[in-house]
Amino acid sequence: YGIINHIIQLLVEEKFGQEYWNDVKNRAGDIPETFIMKQNYDDKITYDLVRAIMDKTGMSIHQVFHAFGNFWVEWTERSNYIIMMRIIGPNLYAFLNNLNALHVHLSMTFSNMIPPEFYCERTDNPNIYRLHYHSNRKLLRGVASGIIERAAEVIFNLKLEIECIYDGIDEDRDTYRNYAILEIREIGLVEANKCIPSSISKENLSLSPQFLDRNDDSSEEFITGEIFCDTFPFHIIFDDEMTILRTGTSLSRKLRRLSSVIKPKVTDLFQCSTPPIRLNKSNIMTYINNNFTLQLRSDITDYYLNLKGQMIRLKHERFLFICSPVVDRLADLEKRGLYISDFPIHDHSRELMLLNEQRVAEFHVHKRLEETTAMLEKTSTALAKEKIKTDNLLHSMLPPTVAEKLREGHEVEAGEYEFVTVLFSDIVGFTSICSRCKPIDVVEFLNNLYTRFDQLTSHYKVYKVETIGDAYMVVSGVPDVTDAHAQNAIDMGLAMIEKSVYVCSPADGKQIQIRIGIHSGPVVAGVVGHKMPRYCLFGDTVNTASRMESHGVPGTVHISSATYELVKESDYKIQLRGDITIKGKGIMRTYFVLSGNQVEIKEVETVVNDTSNNHRGQIRSQQWLIVEEDTNDDDTQPSRKLNLERIASTQCDAGVQVNLEDENGLTMNSKALEANPPNNHGSRNNRRRTITGKNKARSSMCSLL
Repeated sequence: YGIINHIIQLLVEEKFGQEYWNDVKNRAGDIPETFIMKQNYDDKITYDLVRAIMDKTGMSIHQVFHAFGNFWVEWTERSNYIIMMRIIGPNLYAFLNNLNALHVHLSMTFSNMIPPEFYCERTDNPNIYRLHYHSNRKLLRGVASGIIERAAEVIFNLKLEIECIYDGIDEDRDTYRNYAILEIREIGLVEANKCIPSSISKENLSLSPQFLDRNDDSSEEFITGEIFCDTFPFHIIFDDEMTILRTGTSLSRKLRRLSSVIKPKVTDLFQCSTPPIRLNKSNIMTYINNNFTLQLRSDITDYYLNLKGQMIRLKHERFLFICSPVVDRLADLEKRGLYISDFPIHDHSRELMLLNEQRVAEFHVHKRLEETTAMLEKTSTALAKEKIKTDNLLHSMLPPTVAEKLREGHEVEAGEYEFVTVLFSDIVGFTSICSRCKPIDVVEFLNNLYTRFDQLTSHYKVYKVETIGDAYMVVSGVPDVTDAHAQNAIDMGLAMIEKSVYVCSPADGKQIQIRIGIHSGPVVAGVVGHKMPRYCLFGDTVNTASRMESHGVPGTVHISSATYELVKESDYKIQLRGDITIKGKGIMRTYFVLSGNQVEIKEVETVVNDTSNNHRGQIRSQQWLIVEEDTNDDDTQPSRKLNLERIASTQCDAGVQVNLEDENGLTMNSKALEANPPNNHGSRNNRRRTITGKNKARSSMCSLL
């Protein structure tokens, strides 16, 4: 039943933790998420769990089952099932001798249970017992020893030492052949000052023999054979040879049709199902303290009848089996040809049958409730996972604070934000990449890049507004207002440049370059649309940020003077670019925020001698030179290439000479232009330094696109 696996789960979770149990479950294989306590499960699941625990802990299978037995008693204490164990017997010997009765009681709730079987024998030492254990299942003796050890401590305040002196197969049995003998020693008290509770007082113990030994002077019989047969209508009296001498009135009517023999033997009509032994004098005497269940032999009739009761040893080498039919439901009476009147008035089977009808109904209701609860837990878990997916999807469309307001049914009005910072980025040469690659390759390329960018947004507290093609737009200060919006956007831009070097173009396999443009100012922001709502920004700040990106330099963060004023006191390395003409804006002063080991960005003029088609002339163009600190002491290390495929560069201080040759054999000669000294603010890590012409640097050319 699921209760076994459920308690194994509780044992592992309480002793080692939830993560440990998850690992055990994964090792075990196909294990249900939850166990319904009154539902049947394959034994393989239990053994797989135990083997997984063995693999993880290094314990033997008997040690694992012994620990389970100990924990079983602890669980019964919490669940108030311990009362069933406390009332079994007043001492350890009585407890051990009546373990079968406990399982009989449990079988009323767990009707398909196949319980083990016990019988206990005394030894010459009053503190040592031998418990004989039979089971249809292998390797479970550890459960028995664990339960007995812990129950003795809890119920009888006894410390036990349990040793298995035999573990094998009982060849004399057809069923319950797995056989073990446990030698149990009482070695002391758990708590010296704690008394062992007893339900029988010393006075009752002393009076009982006097009462039982009292003789009656009357020579007349108290009860005649006829009255006895009517009083116990299902009893059987038989001798040591198993010959039936007398039966009760109700049983006689049933057996008369089944046997033509005048004096049949018990073994001709019945087989013993509990305990599963061969019926003979020796076996009956061995199990005399146990309940017996005799079942009509299936080879002589298709009539089904089980008789359950007690074996009593009589004088003159005879046995009395006082019993009643095993009937669980009222419907079973009709199947067996029985009536309630067949049961004597003193037999509680009448009441039990009626009560069992209600118990069975309650059992099915409880089982359905447990199954429904388990299903609800699964549904709740699945719903929570789907809610996370829904939230992630919603948050990809709207800021979390806005999304929560919409979910709660509140209207989100557009708002004006006086100070925010907008960032745009694009990919250098994206049009060329699209023309040279398959669409699916372009999609995978963008997904790879944007996934890396998306992972940065929460860290730098910016919100991704949208992506269109290769354009990536984020904002800081909306809808969550912050004074550090400019710093957040710049940090995001620098991190994007660092992440982009790990992505290669699907066209040529080389590292890509991105341009970053940033501007600060006022915007209007709000949710647009109902079927597919989007959080949009409006205002000149958005347009200006886009212009900062389009007029930027690959591999750099290009900011406006408005953003510069907000961060000029911060620990960034900032270089003045100068006054440039911005389309639609006129003259604007802009700046570069240097990243990583960038030292300086210089504008150079390239001169190309055109000798094609016998035409002689020069082509002049403006290029950008990014000067970086040389972190490699090996001067032979190739320079970093940005967007020109073949660059031969030399170390420079105040200027650089660059020679390159294109596919048509054109040669160009470029000379570094003198630039105004840059305005530097160091790094954000307080590494302030002034750029001079003596920095050992590597240089490379990048086109102003």
